[in-house]
Amino acid sequence: MNTAFFDFFDRLAANMNREWFNAHKDIYRQNVYEPFYELTSRCLQLARAEIDPAIPADPRQAMFRIYRDTRFSADKSPYKLWMGAVVSRGGRKNSRWPELYFQFGHERNFIAGGLYRPDKEILARIRTAIATDPARIDRINNNGRLRRFFPGGLLGERNKRLPSKEWMQIARHQPFILNKQFYTYKEILRSEILQIDDLARWIVDHFHAMQPWNDFLTELI
Repeated sequence: MNTAFFDFFDRLAANMNREWFNAHKDIYRQNVYEPFYELTSRCLQLARAEIDPAIPADPRQAMFRIYRDTRFSADKSPYKLWMGAVVSRGGRKNSRWPELYFQFGHERNFIAGGLYRPDKEILARIRTAIATDPARIDRINNNGRLRRFFPGGLLGERNKRLPSKEWMQIARHQPFILNKQFYTYKEILRSEILQIDDLARWIVDHFHAMQPWNDFLTELI
């Protein structure tokens, strides 16, 4: 990852139209798509070797397109101002397996992991497991390595109420049972990214830090 990657997105932000993008498509391929493809490929290789061999090896299953789907959006901008990819068994369409997501571009640069959009079945299993052992999620959340890599710990939007009275009673002392998302998140400055010698290694090290939470989720699945 170098300055040319970010420079393209800065210029795209000032020229958000198809004519400009098409005229600079070769630069996009050379400075953005190909470097990000190589980064994603190495992340997948490391994660498959060190964490989960069932993770797909093809970067195209992990990377999100730069083209925006504007059909149901008030924002009709044709392009995203970032590149993003998911490392997980389910690839970019994942809603079931623990995942790591990284996004780099014009403004927000961040790395996140866990389950951002668990389906109803998995969400029910997570809440049942929390009800069975409420202290376990605290042990996971307070894990030293997790907190070193993700100082904010486990995050996620919460419901105000749950359908089970038992779960609502548990929520009084274990509010994580109210979560409908379970993820970690950390922003990183562009200047910091440019100083990392091995960005793929840095990304996968964050995946390792999430292992207690990932193990918990994988057990349920």
